[in-house]
Amino acid sequence: MKAISEVAAAALLLVISVALAVFLASAFFNIYAQQQSALALEQAAQYCQLRIVDATNRSGYATLWVYNFGQAPCAISSAYALTLSGNVAAASSASATVPPGSLLAVNTTLPYGYPGYRLATTGGQTLDWWGR
Repeated sequence: MKAISEVAAAALLLVISVALAVFLASAFFNIYAQQQSALALEQAAQYCQLRIVDATNRSGYATLWVYNFGQAPCAISSAYALTLSGNVAAASSASATVPPGSLLAVNTTLPYGYPGYRLATTGGQTLDWWGR
């Protein structure tokens, strides 16, 4: 039985190592490029950007004035009254959609006079307002 020489074995090992390195590098760069393009698409997406600008009294209930300074409509699902420590004192459902660049009054059944209020969007975003 014939054996291969040390030089041939070293060359074969070198070829296998280089082929494996090229395969792993191409797989890594392919995954990296996909992640970069997904990140770029996410950063280019339009997001809901809201701000509560005021809370007013409407027959004893709080009306929250919301401005959408984003580029996408924002759907509001619920409202909360907050204590001074930030705990939720009362909750109310609220159904409103704020178009981009619009100021909208969100009528709630929350009692007026709490130090803070919170709105939650259908996407899980929350925004707080703390008095004047």
